[in-house]
Amino acid sequence: MKILLTNTGPWGTGSFTVAHAVLKELLHLGHEVKLFFPDTGIPSKDLEYFYQNQEWFHIWPFPIQNEQAKLESFPLIIPDPHPRSSASKTYKELTDAERQLFYESAKKHLLPLLDAFQPDIVECQHIWALDSIVHEAKYPFICTAHHSDQMGFLYDESMRPHCIEAAHAAKAIIAVSEFVQHEVVDLYKVEEEKVKVLTNGYDKTIFQPMPVERKKIFEYLDIPYSDNAFVVSFAGKLSKTKGIDILLLANALLPEEDNIHFIILGAGDLQKALDPSLIDKYCYDRIHFVGHQPQKTLSEIHNISDVSVLPSRTEGFGIACLEAMGCGLPVIVTRSGGMTDFAKGSIIPIEDPKALADAILDIKHMQHEEYRQLCFEAFHTAQGFSWSAIAKERIALYQDCLKNIE
Repeated sequence: MKILLTNTGPWGTGSFTVAHAVLKELLHLGHEVKLFFPDTGIPSKDLEYFYQNQEWFHIWPFPIQNEQAKLESFPLIIPDPHPRSSASKTYKELTDAERQLFYESAKKHLLPLLDAFQPDIVECQHIWALDSIVHEAKYPFICTAHHSDQMGFLYDESMRPHCIEAAHAAKAIIAVSEFVQHEVVDLYKVEEEKVKVLTNGYDKTIFQPMPVERKKIFEYLDIPYSDNAFVVSFAGKLSKTKGIDILLLANALLPEEDNIHFIILGAGDLQKALDPSLIDKYCYDRIHFVGHQPQKTLSEIHNISDVSVLPSRTEGFGIACLEAMGCGLPVIVTRSGGMTDFAKGSIIPIEDPKALADAILDIKHMQHEEYRQLCFEAFHTAQGFSWSAIAKERIALYQDCLKNIE
């Protein structure tokens, strides 16, 4: 089978992690697969991999421009930052000229790929902009709803007609959790039977327990080393959605003598995530911002950590949670969506700094055997999420969709 995957942005976010993992598994199963996505060419450690494997990756290059407009970077669905975006403009903020430029350029790059590759089916990550181009080109397609696109639907009224049309035209819709399934049915008014829940997985070859020397990782990240530090990892954008502000408020409630250090992985403008009226309440002691890192480095950081936290205000699935658990790490997450279905550690209310601080302290002061059991439960639960099985379920769904085409 020939499958084309599309994504609204490049690597660095959950949706691309899904698309890339599905691509690799489908290739392993013997299918022909390509992944179409935009990128700005920002230098990074993984740039060469994506740009040199042109048989798999078809990159739509930015910036783009015509006589009327210029876009330095691909638009964002919601105001949350993207690690490979040189600008933070959302679709909602595009002028008419910029919007026209966007669609003209998208068609210029996507339509020739469709005609040359002739996919049997297209899987569009997000119910969003590229879906309508695939539909207009009369290729059968399905949409994968990740929750950020449902957030975008509520945020951006101008995109709603396009999204509703795409949802109804799609042969099927994948939802990454039951939480997202309910959103999709409610927002787009599609039949529940059309929306199939296929959870995400994680890369078990990268995110696994491994011997890592903490001091070397601290030195590599240029973090002052402390022998008895209790290390907390946070992998997510520096945004209000991911709750980085809640983490800084919670840090102010942690006793200094507990020597709790946070390693913060993620891109974004921190100041945009903070409330100016609470500036004096945010605590930066023992907070280490290391930016966006490759997955191998993220796995090493999880392996030197004692717990991982995701204090999100809302979350469709939470691959970052699963990746931490795959490293044998308990997690502290909010009751905010898909993560509550599988998280092992502690589930706390959203926007509750005290609950976050208390949960961190509870795990820090656990008896050793109780903590080791929690780590085992986290790892064992993560093992149940297999990209291989998920890819096979996708193939079955693709085949069902194609059977219904006259």
